[in-house]
Amino acid sequence: MSLTRFDRIVISVLTVLALLITAVILYGDQLALEVVDIVPAPEADQISTRATIQVTLSEALVDVPETAVTLDPPIPGTVSIQGTQLIFRPDVPLAANSSYRVTVAANIVGENGHQLEEPLSWQFQTGQPRILYISWDDEAADQLYLANVDGDTVTTTPLTQTDADVLDFAIKPDGSQIAYAILREGGAADLWLIDSDGSNNRQLLACPDAACSQAQWLPDGRRLIYERRNIPTPGAPPGNPRLWWLDVTSGETVPLFQNSQMLGLYPRISTNGQWLSFVSPIDQGIQLYNLEDGTGMLIPNQMGSPAVWRPQSDRLLITNINTSSTNWSVELTSVDLASEGVTVLSQPMPGEDSVDDSAPAWSPDGEWIAYGRKLPRTPMGRQIWVMRADGSEALAITNDPQIHHGEIAWSPDGRFLLYQQYNLEELYAKPTVWLVEIATGQRTEIASPGTLPAWLP
Repeated sequence: MSLTRFDRIVISVLTVLALLITAVILYGDQLALEVVDIVPAPEADQISTRATIQVTLSEALVDVPETAVTLDPPIPGTVSIQGTQLIFRPDVPLAANSSYRVTVAANIVGENGHQLEEPLSWQFQTGQPRILYISWDDEAADQLYLANVDGDTVTTTPLTQTDADVLDFAIKPDGSQIAYAILREGGAADLWLIDSDGSNNRQLLACPDAACSQAQWLPDGRRLIYERRNIPTPGAPPGNPRLWWLDVTSGETVPLFQNSQMLGLYPRISTNGQWLSFVSPIDQGIQLYNLEDGTGMLIPNQMGSPAVWRPQSDRLLITNINTSSTNWSVELTSVDLASEGVTVLSQPMPGEDSVDDSAPAWSPDGEWIAYGRKLPRTPMGRQIWVMRADGSEALAITNDPQIHHGEIAWSPDGRFLLYQQYNLEELYAKPTVWLVEIATGQRTEIASPGTLPAWLP
């Protein structure tokens, strides 16, 4: 039986299809993963010292080894996956003005068994951390400002140009964006979002009948927890504070707790994203809430100041009043998360039987604490001190009794302290922002006026 030309074409097509199916069966699992996107981009410069390394691949990933991503110079960190993204979050800040090479191992596997053909490698350059603060413009409206410090030279530029006052702000963990609250007429406050270079400024959440503020980022940079106070009528005082979730991408917002009577203010999130702390007025203490399993812990507290999480997320600092003696003290205490043990860190100065310490800040490595101290029951200004994490080796950094110091923040490399100050003896004194080098004590004025300084890594 002879085959027609049409028969031969059909047989050829079927043969090719059979070969393709056989190739897919035999070699499909050996096809390579494709790289879709890389952050930071290859050869990028001025990258944040808090940057997160992200590689987006062509298919969802399965378990990856802890050594899947490495940096040179070496930086410890945590590797995780989110769908098609391979993520590396450094445990410590990157060095400023430094070059890093990233290497992604070829042994990571997608859900279909595909792998990288060869290790992926690229490099980027970090920049110099900047300083973010609030000051007022020519129209007397509070705005966000940026300061660049190069030796003794300080350059400041406005970041926002709103028609209302900026109340507070929160810097995204990787330094790429800033969420901030704007006060509106009638006491309402909205949440806005702006890129750290001043671009892409947009409203994040409209709160026409509420004051929304005190936003705090989760480590993944996808959600915020913020404080919401409903305003029954325009001009009326805001109501009790409650905590809400906010999805940054979708704008969806819901209460954090199902119990609508649960009050909370000054939310703070541990560096690993597992724990939330907040001041609970009803419980007269600080509540710790595990965001993963819903468990909690109450720390009695009379001050109502926010907790301060250690970068390693294993401890937090609490400011509390000790009234056990006739000479009361304001003390800094350390709470160990694992044991729930509480340790008093504040020790009286020689010749004193009480202390007045507050406003603590952890160093980036978690080994030191900066804080404000003044002589109890005196009108002197609060000074800047540092001590070891166990309360030892307390040392004064400033000694200007007529100057009040506050809002202390460590530089990412641990060399400098950023702070706000004002002169108690000067009539109508303006708050100013300063920088002090810990080793030398050399000080540099950053802004006048200026409030709420923070490092933009």
